Amino acid sequence: MTPIAVVTDADSCIPGALRAALDIHAAPADAPLLLEPETIPRLRTEAGEPLVDDALAACRAAIGAGATDLLYVTAGVGYGSAPDLDLALPTLEADVPTPPTAAALMGAGWQAIAAAEAIRDGGARDQALAAAESVRDNIEVLAMLEHPELASAAGNAELGIVRHRALVYLRGPEVSIISRPPKREDALGMLRDRFASAVTNPANLHVAVHHAAAGPGADALAHWIERELSPARVVVAPLTRHAATRLGPRMLGLAWYEA
Repeated sequence: MTPIAVVTDADSCIPGALRAALDIHAAPADAPLLLEPETIPRLRTEAGEPLVDDALAACRAAIGAGATDLLYVTAGVGYGSAPDLDLALPTLEADVPTPPTAAALMGAGWQAIAAAEAIRDGGARDQALAAAESVRDNIEVLAMLEHPELASAAGNAELGIVRHRALVYLRGPEVSIISRPPKREDALGMLRDRFASAVTNPANLHVAVHHAAAGPGADALAHWIERELSPARVVVAPLTRHAATRLGPRMLGLAWYEA
């Protein structure tokens, strides 16, 4: 069978161990994570569009490792993908489809994982694309933003009007405000409860707990999910520093689907 490789934007935030186990290539391969507290001014200096050269380098690394067929699962322009990616990929000596994920963070990452698992199990590229699409139809990404003013650059000016935190849905580049709780503990309780009320079949639940320099909170939320819902899979997925330039430090979020 023709070797097939999955490539994805680093801002999909797939945990490194899971990427390695499924041989998923990230662009860039060495994107740093935001694990420790950071200032807003410092993060602002790191903001900017992803580089198409990083995407091409990830694809070439996959080809160099033996792949002759590629599948690039993007996190979407504005949330992790380089502009003009579709124009640059034809320069490679491979056909590289880029299925629309319509999701940020592990909303895209789960789709890349589904594609890679289909390939691992012997599927061809069409089957990998179908596996990603089946996940895409069920993805939800819910987040508590401690600094929503950073996300206002995505086109929702309302996020920058009030400075305190926001509970939001992330749907591709769109940020939909749910509420603006003044206290962090209230916001985290709302995050947990809204997620739990949305789950209909925990046995088929795959969930990623995102955080940006809020590891203890993410670990506690992951343990709560394991204890109360017994999902099929739960992972803790720190944000890259680049993703945190849009979503801010101390962010906590959930990206999930039910198979």
